Amino acid sequence: MSIDFLDPATSAVFTPSGRLSRAIPTSGKLTGIELRLLPPFVKDNNTEPFFPFPGFSKLYCLTIVVSDIGNQLVGGIDLQGFPRIGDNEHLPINKTIFYWQQNETARQPPKQIHTMCSVIKCKKGLRDTGQILTSLKNDEEYKTLMGTVAGMASAGSPVGAALDIVTQVAGIVGRYLVDVEDKPVGTVINSFTDIRGDFDHEGVRKHALPTQKVDFEMEVIVRAQRPAAKPATRGLDSDQVEEAVEVQLQPLW
Repeated sequence: MSIDFLDPATSAVFTPSGRLSRAIPTSGKLTGIELRLLPPFVKDNNTEPFFPFPGFSKLYCLTIVVSDIGNQLVGGIDLQGFPRIGDNEHLPINKTIFYWQQNETARQPPKQIHTMCSVIKCKKGLRDTGQILTSLKNDEEYKTLMGTVAGMASAGSPVGAALDIVTQVAGIVGRYLVDVEDKPVGTVINSFTDIRGDFDHEGVRKHALPTQKVDFEMEVIVRAQRPAAKPATRGLDSDQVEEAVEVQLQPLW
């Protein structure tokens, strides 16, 4: 039986919010977007300690990214294994999971980026994650889905279609992890879109995505075209000149 990543007891779907920084006039001004996954914090690893065992767990972390623009990183799916993780520990993950930088062949920025991140407990020994990913990428259903992703930009696909692809990819991964005899400890699905204005403000914005047992955090980094520098002028600008204060001088004799 494959893993159910979307069990309501362990999963959450978010619409992110955050403090806004400097506004970008139009999406056409964007020159780069980066999405980073910061270290997930495992509050409860689903393993009760009992003497003499300290309660460590073997955990996988699965990340899936789908966008209407090609991810300039290699692939949009990642799986890592961690052998000894206790309660109240961070997984040692701090990495870019989506990257787009404007160039001659990639002029248009993404309009939507959808992510799923899941921490999964493994009751058996950790398997070769590289081999699992290789098997996944040779899967015919997976290849078909990735072909659909490649055509999303030209087809103007709606957000719902992209989210369907995320859940379908998760289902395929679940089949290859069928021997992991446990439910995910925590799963989040999160979307960033231009309609919502997630790419309208330059700089770095962090998004906290908590679940009952695992707290996730993502970072969105947006760069835009810089305005042309003003020519240097002599003297001070008006906003650099403070109000004059009259000073009465006293004679020395």
